[in-house]
Amino acid sequence: MSEKWNPELPPDIQRDFVKEKEQAFTLYLDFIVDGTASMYTVFPAVYYAAAHFLDCLSKYEVYPMVGLTIIRNEKAGEETECVSFENEHYFTEEISLFLKKLKGIPLYGGGEDGKESVHTAIKKSLHKFPMTGRNRAVFVFTDAYGSNDYAEYVDDPLGQVIFFSTEEMSEEDFHFCFVQADGELDEEASPMFISLEKLLKPMSTEFMDNIVKPLKDLMKGVSIGA
Repeated sequence: MSEKWNPELPPDIQRDFVKEKEQAFTLYLDFIVDGTASMYTVFPAVYYAAAHFLDCLSKYEVYPMVGLTIIRNEKAGEETECVSFENEHYFTEEISLFLKKLKGIPLYGGGEDGKESVHTAIKKSLHKFPMTGRNRAVFVFTDAYGSNDYAEYVDDPLGQVIFFSTEEMSEEDFHFCFVQADGELDEEASPMFISLEKLLKPMSTEFMDNIVKPLKDLMKGVSIGA
């Protein structure tokens, strides 16, 4: 009776494979959150929504690296903030640390006309990412009635953009470039818009899946090297 051949990969190759697998299934997700005074009443709902979204992602084989960018009113001299974590990095795998930073956002200022520097925040967010690719996504949470600035993002391809905002904000033009599952670029991609008010109501399983599944599906376009 012959013995079954069951070779094992050398430890260094095993470690490299595990590292590549984690990188392939790493989702870089930046939360762009309005930090102006008008967010006071809705902010607790934003916090709990973020916690629930990340909890749902953990049920899939996805390794989230999360970041935080704070929308301000730059026309009023209030500078957009890119929050840093350990070792001054803009993304962290420590969800508890991220939630602590999110909870501690000071809410102040904002435009008297209800418009904030949303485009500036998005542009700074996209420039934080350590790479370009399909496994990058952003959530935008804002109660602004519009932007007091403008930018385009076709030079910063990513996988998905989801807004939780007012109806007025959804009527603005946002030009993104999305990386498709086959690697092709869609330079006329539109973000997903969801009413911010939906976060004030109990979130059903179906609602959560509609948010999390598009993020999980971004991993289909990321491969593991040999």
